[in-house]
Amino acid sequence: MSSYYFRAVYWTFYSVLNVWTILALLAVSFYQWWKKPHRSFPPGPRGLPIIGVLPWLGGDPQKVLFDWGQKYGPVMSVRMAGVDTVFLNTYDAINTALVKHGDIFSGRTTLKPASDILGNNGLVMTDYGNKIIAQKRFAMKILRKLGMGKPEMENIINEEMCHFASYLEANVGKPIDLAVNYNNMTANVICVTAFGRRFDYDDPQFKNIFQLLQNHYVADESFLILLFFFYNYLHFIPPFKGVKERFTNTEHAILNAMQTIIDEHKKNFQPDCIRDYIDAFLYEQKYGKEKEYFTDKQLSITCRDLFEAGTDTSSSTLAWLFLGLLNYPEYQEKIVAEVDEVLGSSDPTMAHRSNMPITCAYIQEVMRYCPIVPNSVTHKTTKDTNLYGFTLPKGTNVQPNIYAAHFDPLTWQNPQQFNPGRHIDQDGKFVYSSKVIPFSLGSRACTGEHLARMEVFLLFVGILKRFTLASGSPDLPSMMEGHLGIFYSPKSYKMILERR
Repeated sequence: MSSYYFRAVYWTFYSVLNVWTILALLAVSFYQWWKKPHRSFPPGPRGLPIIGVLPWLGGDPQKVLFDWGQKYGPVMSVRMAGVDTVFLNTYDAINTALVKHGDIFSGRTTLKPASDILGNNGLVMTDYGNKIIAQKRFAMKILRKLGMGKPEMENIINEEMCHFASYLEANVGKPIDLAVNYNNMTANVICVTAFGRRFDYDDPQFKNIFQLLQNHYVADESFLILLFFFYNYLHFIPPFKGVKERFTNTEHAILNAMQTIIDEHKKNFQPDCIRDYIDAFLYEQKYGKEKEYFTDKQLSITCRDLFEAGTDTSSSTLAWLFLGLLNYPEYQEKIVAEVDEVLGSSDPTMAHRSNMPITCAYIQEVMRYCPIVPNSVTHKTTKDTNLYGFTLPKGTNVQPNIYAAHFDPLTWQNPQQFNPGRHIDQDGKFVYSSKVIPFSLGSRACTGEHLARMEVFLLFVGILKRFTLASGSPDLPSMMEGHLGIFYSPKSYKMILERR
């Protein structure tokens, strides 16, 4: 009897303990979900425990974040898988943080699994400190020496345009999707700058690198890659597990391809004959004052950053530019007329921009309307700080919401309307806007911004000088129908080119 009694008491106690344990775990989970990093932390949606706002992001997260920004204001916090990320939703908020207080907002957060491969190296993911300051300073100096912003670079871009025109000539009158082919042009400009040579479009080494890049940006996986950057636990479950394995293998293969090119340079390196970015880096590695920052791994990852970012940012912008001409053919007529009047038989140069207000206004409006990196790269605060009356502790993730800034109704009249005319004044002159920021702002803005702007203008005008465009797709996507992967790009479409 006593044994039965004690067993009953034990199981009763055990059951009660289990109930309290479960309740305690639920209470802890709820508290973790409810609490904020600071009582003066910015407001915003927190979603659900553990998974945060994931179920609400959908296929167009930049538009969801824009709506939240309109509700919560210039500075808001969003709970991403248990981690709070602060979004800057207006130009003024982005400028205040990244420019006026750049040293505080220039850190880089750790995004697995990329950080597992790259570590604290390269130009994109390196955390704020002496290393990235030295690398950015070096990169800007060498890119300028190699011709960025100078006629020498214009010649390189126009020469690549001639090569690309030969490919287009062979496809005149056929419906073609040029998305991948834009990459051939923009990549070769980077190859000349970084590697000292251009590649034939059929070169096996060139095609291999491109195939690796395409493995990163395939439409059905690129958004999944973005998700497990923020929701790291996802890569343990299908389909993210397989995506993570492919991402890791591709990154290693890209770095190996970069290292092969670097090894070729090392064999032929001559200190008194600096041909390209790699040579300049090797010189700094051997003779520079900050040798500790110029490692082999830093070089291979920097080459990877230059090649990936320098290729896809410009090619995605070109894809949007030509889609816009197909959606708004009246602008094609105006721009072609302007190209003929200003250029005549000459190749385009950056000096021509001052006499091409319609073309410049159109390019700027496309950059506003279709930002290729809608939320930029995640920053991190380097110390406790205050922004717009909110407290952001050291280590807070901060994301410039460029899409929201470009569609802010307090900055732009009728922002949802595609209207290049907003960038032309009453005298018919182009008005440059500092509030169109597709390359972000501050010390961590895109290193190759000036090169990308040169490429976009010269290649865009170079194609329109030679060809007219017509839609080759029965269902042409609109300018609001993009695909968000690593970059924001238009949905697939075809166009037909005719010689002019």
